[in-house]
Amino acid sequence: MWIEFQVKMQPFRVFSTSDVEKQFPSMNLMNLVRWQKKGYILRLRNQWYVFNDAESYENVKWLAANLIYAPSYISLHTALSWYNLIPEMIATTTSVTTRKTNKFSTPLGDFDYHRIKPELFGFGYFLEDVDAYRSNSSRKIMVATPQKAILDFFYINSFYDSEKDMEGLRLNETELSKTVNKEFYQFLGKYESRALERRIRLMTKTYDL
Repeated sequence: MWIEFQVKMQPFRVFSTSDVEKQFPSMNLMNLVRWQKKGYILRLRNQWYVFNDAESYENVKWLAANLIYAPSYISLHTALSWYNLIPEMIATTTSVTTRKTNKFSTPLGDFDYHRIKPELFGFGYFLEDVDAYRSNSSRKIMVATPQKAILDFFYINSFYDSEKDMEGLRLNETELSKTVNKEFYQFLGKYESRALERRIRLMTKTYDL
């Protein structure tokens, strides 16, 4: 049973009890408890699981972040680091969501979620392939564009209100100059926030854009 389970569920990378029930309608879900005790699978939260070798697959943490607290997409520090907009490597996976702000510690690492209004959620992200070079999986990850990641960051982190604060971020000026474009300002307008507009003006002044 375990071998068949592995073969069918491995392409999911991150799977729920609902996914299992669809693939194995007659399976006793107590098998998941037994396999978890044996260390074959790891429980993330509620009804979400991964295999014990999950970290060997590309982007599995991001996929888990999307799935265990949905709807959400990768943004903020994680996305800014990925786009080389900030110099730090970020251990915690950061996302935005329309649900309440939350955080979870899991066997795959820590996941932080910050709430934004539903009307700010439906734009500025794209679908990234999961493990594109090593798997036939068609699963996708929702990731903020660099423009949306910056705007989400300053929308949520309202304490950046001086040039010294902005300089402390050590934003990559080369990447930033590519990011602050027409699309960036179109997205900014959708936030309808004067406070955010002030922070963006301060950012562009600090980094001489």
